[in-house]
Amino acid sequence: MWTFITQLLVTLVLLGFFLVSCQNVAHIVRGSLGFVLKHVHQELDKELGESEGLSDDEETIATRVVRRRVLLKGNELQNIPGEQVTEEHFTDEQGNVVTKKDHTSTPNP
Repeated sequence: MWTFITQLLVTLVLLGFFLVSCQNVAHIVRGSLGFVLKHVHQELDKELGESEGLSDDEETIATRVVRRRVLLKGNELQNIPGEQVTEEHFTDEQGNVVTKKDHTSTPNP
Protein backbone atom coordinates (compact mmCIF):
# COMPACT_ATOMS: atom_id res chain seq x y z
CA MET A 1 0.00 0.00 0.00
CA TRP A 2 2.79 2.44 0.90
CA THR A 3 4.57 1.58 -2.33
CA PHE A 4 1.50 2.53 -4.35
CA ILE A 5 1.11 5.87 -2.54
CA THR A 6 4.82 6.62 -2.98
CA GLN A 7 4.66 5.83 -6.69
CA LEU A 8 1.53 7.98 -7.03
CA LEU A 9 3.23 10.94 -5.31
CA VAL A 10 6.37 10.55 -7.44
CA THR A 11 4.18 10.41 -10.54
CA LEU A 12 2.33 13.57 -9.50
CA VAL A 13 5.62 15.40 -8.85
CA LEU A 14 6.98 14.31 -12.24
CA LEU A 15 3.74 15.37 -13.92
CA GLY A 16 4.06 18.79 -12.23
CA PHE A 17 7.65 19.16 -13.51
CA PHE A 18 6.46 18.17 -16.98
CA LEU A 19 3.69 20.80 -16.97
CA VAL A 20 6.09 23.52 -15.79
CA SER A 21 8.56 22.51 -18.50
CA CYS A 22 5.80 22.70 -21.14
CA GLN A 23 4.89 26.18 -19.95
CA ASN A 24 8.54 27.25 -20.12
CA VAL A 25 8.88 25.88 -23.64
CA ALA A 26 5.68 27.66 -24.72
CA HIS A 27 6.99 30.91 -23.20
CA ILE A 28 10.34 30.54 -24.99
CA VAL A 29 8.63 29.78 -28.33
CA ARG A 30 6.25 32.74 -27.92
CA GLY A 31 9.17 35.06 -27.15
CA SER A 32 11.21 33.73 -30.07
CA LEU A 33 8.34 34.16 -32.51
CA GLY A 34 7.75 37.69 -31.23
CA PHE A 35 11.44 38.52 -31.72
CA VAL A 36 11.50 37.06 -35.24
CA LEU A 37 8.31 38.88 -36.26
CA LYS A 38 9.62 42.17 -34.86
CA HIS A 39 12.91 41.71 -36.72
CA VAL A 40 11.12 40.90 -39.99
CA HIS A 41 8.87 43.94 -39.50
CA GLN A 42 11.90 46.18 -38.98
CA GLU A 43 13.61 44.77 -42.09
CA LEU A 44 10.48 45.35 -44.17
CA ASP A 45 10.27 48.91 -42.86
CA LYS A 46 13.90 49.46 -43.92
CA GLU A 47 13.19 48.01 -47.38
CA LEU A 48 10.11 50.16 -47.85
CA GLY A 49 11.80 53.26 -46.46
CA GLU A 50 9.40 53.54 -43.54
CA SER A 51 11.76 54.40 -40.73
CA GLU A 52 10.55 55.46 -37.29
CA GLY A 53 13.50 57.83 -37.05
CA LEU A 54 11.98 60.33 -39.48
CA SER A 55 11.10 63.72 -38.08
CA ASP A 56 7.71 65.36 -38.63
CA ASP A 57 9.18 67.61 -41.33
CA GLU A 58 10.35 64.70 -43.46
CA GLU A 59 8.02 62.89 -45.79
CA THR A 60 8.20 59.30 -46.87
CA ILE A 61 7.81 58.63 -50.57
CA ALA A 62 6.53 55.16 -51.43
CA THR A 63 5.95 53.45 -54.74
CA ARG A 64 3.12 51.02 -55.21
CA VAL A 65 3.39 48.42 -57.95
CA VAL A 66 0.14 47.00 -59.25
CA ARG A 67 0.17 43.99 -61.54
CA ARG A 68 -2.86 42.70 -63.36
CA ARG A 69 -3.22 39.44 -65.19
CA VAL A 70 -5.81 39.03 -67.93
CA LEU A 71 -6.67 35.69 -69.48
CA LEU A 72 -7.88 35.85 -73.07
CA LYS A 73 -9.39 33.17 -75.29
CA GLY A 74 -9.11 32.80 -79.02
CA ASN A 75 -9.17 36.01 -81.04
CA GLU A 76 -10.17 38.30 -78.15
CA LEU A 77 -6.74 39.94 -78.32
CA GLN A 78 -7.55 41.59 -81.63
CA ASN A 79 -10.41 43.61 -80.08
CA ILE A 80 -8.44 45.14 -77.21
CA PRO A 81 -6.96 48.59 -77.85
CA GLY A 82 -3.33 49.06 -76.89
CA GLU A 83 -2.10 51.55 -74.33
CA GLN A 84 1.14 53.44 -74.10
CA VAL A 85 2.39 54.90 -70.82
CA THR A 86 5.10 57.52 -70.66
CA GLU A 87 6.69 58.84 -67.48
CA GLU A 88 8.44 62.14 -66.97
CA HIS A 89 10.53 62.80 -63.85
CA PHE A 90 11.36 66.33 -62.74
CA THR A 91 12.15 68.28 -59.58
CA ASP A 92 9.79 71.03 -58.40
CA GLU A 93 10.68 74.31 -56.65
CA GLN A 94 10.84 72.64 -53.20
CA GLY A 95 13.28 69.96 -54.44
CA ASN A 96 10.68 67.16 -54.55
CA VAL A 97 10.98 64.56 -57.29
CA VAL A 98 7.71 64.51 -59.23
CA THR A 99 6.65 61.82 -61.70
CA LYS A 100 4.19 62.70 -64.44
CA LYS A 101 2.48 59.80 -66.20
CA ASP A 102 0.68 60.05 -69.52
CA HIS A 103 -1.62 57.25 -70.70
CA THR A 104 -2.51 57.18 -74.36
CA SER A 105 -4.55 54.56 -76.18
CA THR A 106 -3.44 53.27 -79.53
CA PRO A 107 -6.13 52.52 -82.12
CA ASN A 108 -6.89 48.99 -83.30
CA PRO A 109 -5.46 48.14 -86.73
